[in-house]
Amino acid sequence: MNTFRIAYIVCSSAAAICALAAAVYWYLSSRPTPTLCEVPGASISDVPELYTLNVQVDVYAVRDALIETSTLNKKAAIWSAVAALFGAAAAILGIM
Repeated sequence: MNTFRIAYIVCSSAAAICALAAAVYWYLSSRPTPTLCEVPGASISDVPELYTLNVQVDVYAVRDALIETSTLNKKAAIWSAVAALFGAAAAILGIM
């Protein structure tokens, strides 16, 4: 086998592995799991501070889940870019 054929196989394999890693990160980013608080047992008219605190905690949990999702999306985009570069290299090597 010549050098171009081996490089083509290596680049194609690397592109497939990078694309799979990107797919895993995008799958994980599509499944955020914010931890939500339990609804207080008291009425909102009895203890309004408890409800306000509960809503604030829920908002922070959702914010943290969104930060995690955006981090995973960023990693997936980087893996996709690397996969595209390996794919382009494989295409160039394929015509040589």
